[in-house]
Amino acid sequence: MKNIKIVFPALLLLCAGIFMTGCPSDPDPIKPIEDSNMVFEGGKYQFLFDTPKIEHGREYEVILTLENYDSDFVGSHLGGKLCYKMDMDDGTEDAKILGGWANSTPDTVSKNVKTYKWTFTAGEDTVDNAAEDPANTPDGATQFFALTAQDSNWHDYPASANFRIKGSFEVKAKVIIDDWTSEGEITLGNDDGTVGKGTLSDDDMLIIDALPADSKIVITVEGVTVGAVGSNSNEPGWGIGSIGGWVSWKDPNDPDAADIDSVAINIPKNAPEGDDYTFTVEIKISDIRAVFPAGAFSTNIWNGSLTKAELFRPGN
Repeated sequence: MKNIKIVFPALLLLCAGIFMTGCPSDPDPIKPIEDSNMVFEGGKYQFLFDTPKIEHGREYEVILTLENYDSDFVGSHLGGKLCYKMDMDDGTEDAKILGGWANSTPDTVSKNVKTYKWTFTAGEDTVDNAAEDPANTPDGATQFFALTAQDSNWHDYPASANFRIKGSFEVKAKVIIDDWTSEGEITLGNDDGTVGKGTLSDDDMLIIDALPADSKIVITVEGVTVGAVGSNSNEPGWGIGSIGGWVSWKDPNDPDAADIDSVAINIPKNAPEGDDYTFTVEIKISDIRAVFPAGAFSTNIWNGSLTKAELFRPGN
């Protein structure tokens, strides 16, 4: 569950949760919110849903919107998995995993609207979960999204660290678009000698802003070094670049600085250990604009080189 995309506000294990005992240096814990509709008990939560019914091989999006929350909880260190049980009240029945992972970060994080999104393929195995095969929800089963939050050091919260949350979940099947039309390549920057690092040109932005919101950018990344799982170094799933703003946090030395956010370019979760790994990633224009609402955005890379970025719109 390691990713370097988002800077998570410091959460000390004995200070983070609103139901936790305050540290000696912080005798006045933050007052709990009064309009919560969920409690993340020990940083964990189960969101039950009826539709869509999960089908093997299909892609699904889980979206969490936070309206208010206790303490410094902001949710960037969140993992989750789609599951089902035949009897939710049976404490001995193990949940069946349909897709997702217990330890990860959201695919897209927007500080502007506090929206977090995961994308799962039903039946796809990950480094910490083996999915059902086939991953279909049986008739009569209860589906749920099992969320797990961790602190800023990627440690599970103790059972006493409960967070009151006001927010909402949404689970939806991704719309399948079969036909795409290329709108050409983006002119990549080379601002500090790193290919693919720089703000896009005005001409490129005119093309991008004229495209439908469900258009996409397909990015090719080459020369990536992938560490072994558990090595704490560029592991599969880690962020090694971004698209949107240059940074994804507010400058602490500039009180007037605005929040700048970005969408991560992540190493695939099934990437093999080694050097010189190449992969492609697709990012929707609407996802970029969700975190970077206006203006010319940038591409950034710090492991490997971003060698190609091509625009596609849906349809012929």
